[in-house]
Amino acid sequence: MSRSRRQSGTVAASVALAATGLGLWRWKRRRLASLAANSELVETDRGVVEVARRGSGPPVLVLHGAPGGYDQGLCFGEALFGDDVEVIAPSRPGYLRTPLEANGSPSAQAAQCVALMDELGVERAVVAGYSSGGPAALHLAVEHPERVSGLVLGAAVTTQFEERAYGVGVPVLDSVLTSTPFLDVFSGALAALARLAPGRVVALGPGMSSTLDGDELRAYVESVASRPTHRERVLALAASLSPASARVDGVLNDERWQRRLPLLDYADVACPTLVLTGAYDALVPRSHAEYVLERIPDVEHHEAAADHILMVGPDAAETERVVDAFVDTVLSSNPQSS
Repeated sequence: MSRSRRQSGTVAASVALAATGLGLWRWKRRRLASLAANSELVETDRGVVEVARRGSGPPVLVLHGAPGGYDQGLCFGEALFGDDVEVIAPSRPGYLRTPLEANGSPSAQAAQCVALMDELGVERAVVAGYSSGGPAALHLAVEHPERVSGLVLGAAVTTQFEERAYGVGVPVLDSVLTSTPFLDVFSGALAALARLAPGRVVALGPGMSSTLDGDELRAYVESVASRPTHRERVLALAASLSPASARVDGVLNDERWQRRLPLLDYADVACPTLVLTGAYDALVPRSHAEYVLERIPDVEHHEAAADHILMVGPDAAETERVVDAFVDTVLSSNPQSS
């Protein structure tokens, strides 16, 4: 190859790389602007909290998982709690526009939730913790019982958890895998896949979060893909992972604290509690549900024919019915939460 051809190839590669980088930058800017436009920042005595509110009715405070943000809280909350409540979905510390600051521990996150409720004029609420939102929800119920009328734990982390969302436990590799350039490329690729081949993303969700395989997994994916509402829920949940670089501080913080769980005695949860599990959940072991089921005094359990994404699958309507009945029971005994 001649020197001029090599130079031309280098120039072409550089141009392509620059164009890709510019495209990613524009996509990330648009995505962050869209997220900011659909939430608000609330000043509390525990710092700034990003929050979104949807619907009207009794308040349900939804604490998202990892990676996540208020958008994931809305996805989980609106799917499972329906239209007859007000879903209040904050971004937990380190996620999107809620700074991590000194609010990283589950106890501090719970205190920040109380401060947010104060600012929003919410005296008591049903509190739901999804996945890595479980520890903060449990601390809120134990440490601020007067503010929690009922507790819903959905595929929740409750005890020691060593899993990592991005890193592998090797410092050199982790510094790359959690870096902004790497996470932006990952997020941009996922967004492009969702736009160009949404069916692949719908299949990817259960494929990564389910213990099913082979024909059983294919049948389950088909059951999700064939229901437009469930298909949209999976795509919304996938979108709530991006841009990952705007969520990574919260993820890494959650992982540090989850290795130290439990930090309190769950026997002190005084409110009615509903534990939701997916029979095919590959992300949070069943032992986490069993741990709280053995300790919380007033607790009921519903296991759905689902994976970690509890709001889709053939059993989703029954799960929604169970949640609705639980909330009705809680509200009937706590009229001040209505």
